Amino acid sequence: MKYAIVKDGAVVNIIEYDEQPATPPPGFEDGYQAVQSDSASIGWTYTNGQFTDPNPPVLQTFPSVSLADAILADPTELAKLKTALGL
Repeated sequence: MKYAIVKDGAVVNIIEYDEQPATPPPGFEDGYQAVQSDSASIGWTYTNGQFTDPNPPVLQTFPSVSLADAILADPTELAKLKTALGL
């Protein structure tokens, strides 16, 4: 299982252990703890039992455009529609 190595609320390393390591985990000094997590990464924060990505991905949103608006906004498409309708 993957464990986030946490010091002062910051994830400083990710290590795989077969079982929950002691605190501090082997090879680390006092003040470090190992918290099981399959999603945390180095640089994340750990507060109140929750990992947080300080740089979450930004989702882009695009305005929805109806087919009619798309055709009316493009002169070439409008001409094709008029031809198809016999106008």
